[in-house]
Amino acid sequence: MHCVIAEGLGISLVENIDVDYSKGESNRFVDQKRKEFLKLKQGKMSVAEYGREFVRLSKYAQECVSTKAILCKRFEDGLNEDIRLLVGIL
Repeated sequence: MHCVIAEGLGISLVENIDVDYSKGESNRFVDQKRKEFLKLKQGKMSVAEYGREFVRLSKYAQECVSTKAILCKRFEDGLNEDIRLLVGIL
């Protein structure tokens, strides 16, 4: 499955990035970042900023985005509605 909206906006969604606990990333830190990811919405960010933040936080929530389809859906759901509609027309 292709992430049509992400690709259309020039954003590469990265999967399977490992969290490196050897660098001191504690369980509490990872849990906090996972929660941030699950709450992430574009809001006032540009699409590029939202995409970067999405990719950065997604590595902490791999079990929540276990497939490319789920990853794409979560990305698209976090976009502002006007962006989703605009890109959907293309």
